[in-house]
Amino acid sequence: MNRANLSYHIQNQIADADGITAGNILEKEVSLTSTEILALYDSPKELVAAPGSGKVLQFAGAVGFLDFNSTAYDTAGILTIKYTDGSGTAVSDAVAAAALCNQADDCYEEFAKTSAETELTANAALVLTCDTANPASGDSPMKIKIFYRVLDFN
Repeated sequence: MNRANLSYHIQNQIADADGITAGNILEKEVSLTSTEILALYDSPKELVAAPGSGKVLQFAGAVGFLDFNSTAYDTAGILTIKYTDGSGTAVSDAVAAAALCNQADDCYEEFAKTSAETELTANAALVLTCDTANPASGDSPMKIKIFYRVLDFN
C-alpha cells in the first residue's frame, strides 16, 4: 500500500458511535483531582477509552495543566501516557516530576510523542500514570488535553 492510499484509508474511516470519523485528530480534556494524582502509580487515570475490536488509538500529543492550590506534590511523579495501565507500552516520553507535578505555581507541560518506535496496542485505552511511585502529598488538580486518532482496521 503506498502512502497516498494509506492517507486515504486513514482519513475516510467509518464514523464511531459518537459520529466522529476515525482517522481525524481528536481532542479530549480530562480533569484529575488531587486524590487521583496521589494514586496515579497504583491507579492510572484513563484519558481515552479503548476503541473496540480491530481499532487502535494513535497518540499525537498532550498538554498537562497543573492548577496550583497550596501544596506541591512530593518527589514521586514522573508522568507518562501509556496503553492500558502502568505496565503498558509508553506512547509519550516521560515528563519529569519537577516539570509538572512538583511545581509550586500554575504550569503547563507538553507530553511529547515517544521518540522511540512504538508498537501500537489494539483495543487499548490511553492512561496517565506515575512511573515510580504515588506522590505522598500535594493538593492541586490537573487537566490533561490529549490529542489522538482512532484507526479502524476492520
